[in-house]
Amino acid sequence: MTYNATTSDTVSTPLTVERFVGKGRTTPGNVGLCLSGGGSRALSAGMGQLRALNHLTTKKNGPSLLSQVKAVSTVSGGSWLGVSFTYLSGRTSDTDFLNAYIANPHDLVPSKGSSIGVTLDKLPRGNMGVPSTSRLFSVPALAVEAYILWKFFGTPANMLWQVLMGFHIMSEHNLYSPGAKALPTSLFSWDKKTLKQAVVGPNPSLAKETAHLVASGAGRTSRPYILCNTAMFVKKGKTQLLAPVQATPFFTGIVGTPDAVDANGSKVGGGGVTSFAFNSALQSVSGADVTVAQARQWSLTDIVGASSAAFAGQLQQIINDPLLLLKYLKEFAAEIWKWLKSHLSSADLAKVDEARIQSFVKAPTLAEVAADTAIFDPGALIPAYDYWPVRNVKPNAKLKSTRFADGGNLENTGVASMLSYGDIDSVIACVNSATPMTKGKKGVIDPKSGKEIPKTRIIVDGQIPPLFGYQPYDPKKGYVPFGKKTAKANLFMSQSQVFPAGDFPALLKALWKNSGSGKNTCPANALQKLKTKKNDWFGVAKRDVTVLWVYTNAVETWVSLLRPDVKKLVAASADFPHYGTLDTNLSAAEINLLASLTAWSVGDPSNSKDFVGLFK
Repeated sequence: MTYNATTSDTVSTPLTVERFVGKGRTTPGNVGLCLSGGGSRALSAGMGQLRALNHLTTKKNGPSLLSQVKAVSTVSGGSWLGVSFTYLSGRTSDTDFLNAYIANPHDLVPSKGSSIGVTLDKLPRGNMGVPSTSRLFSVPALAVEAYILWKFFGTPANMLWQVLMGFHIMSEHNLYSPGAKALPTSLFSWDKKTLKQAVVGPNPSLAKETAHLVASGAGRTSRPYILCNTAMFVKKGKTQLLAPVQATPFFTGIVGTPDAVDANGSKVGGGGVTSFAFNSALQSVSGADVTVAQARQWSLTDIVGASSAAFAGQLQQIINDPLLLLKYLKEFAAEIWKWLKSHLSSADLAKVDEARIQSFVKAPTLAEVAADTAIFDPGALIPAYDYWPVRNVKPNAKLKSTRFADGGNLENTGVASMLSYGDIDSVIACVNSATPMTKGKKGVIDPKSGKEIPKTRIIVDGQIPPLFGYQPYDPKKGYVPFGKKTAKANLFMSQSQVFPAGDFPALLKALWKNSGSGKNTCPANALQKLKTKKNDWFGVAKRDVTVLWVYTNAVETWVSLLRPDVKKLVAASADFPHYGTLDTNLSAAEINLLASLTAWSVGDPSNSKDFVGLFK
């Protein structure tokens, strides 16, 4: 189909949130909120942080801080939460979606509590954590589901992960409409006015399509502008790198001007195109107006799936191992097939031989599985889309698809993309990490002298150092600047510096001190005044910003407030609160404990002063 769309130039017209949403919302402090990646751990921790911000106010009976956040930037597991919350529809209330804020941790009970908010082994109906509690949301089960969708329903390999996100994450809130081959059929925009002006007006035929709009109305917290982050494979010379892609209710594209080219050899960046029209082939150009051809519209399922695409690689490893896949088929296939029958479209189900599928899931054979997996290329599940750049835009009749990666493979905090908006003055950066903050054997290496900076032997998650021009912690070398000695494993993060290197040691020291200098007595929150560095890769200009870092870590003061039976639950978890990123399947108690910790770390009066202060 051919459609009309509009490009958004972000070079000659720098980005601001108000450029798109106007000045109607009250956003004192111009605060942006960043929800990091990290799978179900990041989802659970972020749910608690949103819950607390929705509880806090700057004055008694005033609007919540969350309703006054100007923009939210999400990555990977943070996108599962952030996109679903932004577009939440149906009867699920905001309170059930986030669960209730419990001011006193002593009120939490392991089971059979008087209310759902305090009961750790239960989640409210419609809560964002519910999908993670299913054993079918484990990586092995998802690999089996992907294989079945590909084998029997023809879902393209490079769309399998996105479709799984549609079924498990988006469909829980009526945000996924599967069509032929289980591919998404809906689009998304900001509100009815934007939908009419930017999508349906120029393309009346799209009026019949399902369009998801940002949640609003009575009982709903006012939603901020959202940018969901993914990344696209590009080349700089002979080096393969990643370029940041923002998906927003208004446009999708690369807003900076990276010195790199896409799969078609074209310079990338310079802005985006009306979001529904992403993943298209350019037909013609007339100023900012373009005509594109596409088989289907860019959907919420696409952006959430592409943002969290690292998991596709994990599924790929299982599918390419016939013996391992067979093992998981025997464990999950019959249960998954029963589950899929209640989620696939009736049209898709009508096209398949159900008896054949039933026979296969009951007794899969190694010969058949091996023959199938031999067809899969090593990178078959990596998402791929049709991309064309806004700068020097030209139609290309032989457009090749470009591969996409998890946003966290490039920049897992969402901070760099948030700073591309010139009217964001303060940032709450929620780093929901799998890495406990501990003492290291080496510290920060001064880029000028080459010597170690004293009192910086502190290990933090690898997503923070690149923002200051440092590679993730190396046990033998400490924190080493990017440069000629950049480790191959760190190349993708090498373009993410937005803050001066000299401010990194101060952050390490502040996080360490504020958390209790190794005793973890208090939340690891740290307020920093920073000057940004110009970054063409992300489209960031030089200016002053305030960043409130929120590093998820163990907090003994919170534990001390718990009942004895709840303390036992915490003690029984070897990795609380740093659940592994690949541990996508969590229990209700694990989700509730983590969300309660992060909510208290933001919302308790002993911790909330800096958060409230940003909005004054």
